Amino acid sequence: MISNRAQSLAKTAKSLMLKEPFYGIFLIMLNKIWDNRVPTAGVGLRGINYNLLLNENFWDILNDNQKIGLLKHELLHIGFFHLTDFGHQLNRDISNIAQDIEINQYIAPEFLPPGPQLPSSYPELNLEPKKGCNYYYEKLMQAAQ
Repeated sequence: MISNRAQSLAKTAKSLMLKEPFYGIFLIMLNKIWDNRVPTAGVGLRGINYNLLLNENFWDILNDNQKIGLLKHELLHIGFFHLTDFGHQLNRDISNIAQDIEINQYIAPEFLPPGPQLPSSYPELNLEPKKGCNYYYEKLMQAAQ
């Protein structure tokens, strides 16, 4: 199964790069690691390098479009500087939700995995579209209090 997953990841990465070549820049620099300790997927800094961590079981349940969307989602975290510029957001859980709300708006719905964080996920907050991570973080923090 390992080689099948590696092949699936390579095929998905190639599909994303052909559809949207910009993401190839980020994909090339990632250390890709299968790690079931992460619930779904994530990116992280290791020194000056980035790691892409993928949960095998989560990857296996996604369709081809959702796999592309998952890669794009993680790459957008890097492209939007979420790993380097948002240390001031002290509540890491809310910060992660705010960041997910921001970037999921740039992924077509058919490419999103099940249960994405979107402004519409919090109708009671009347979140405006494409307002940025800091805006969503502040709104979510106000609601949490």
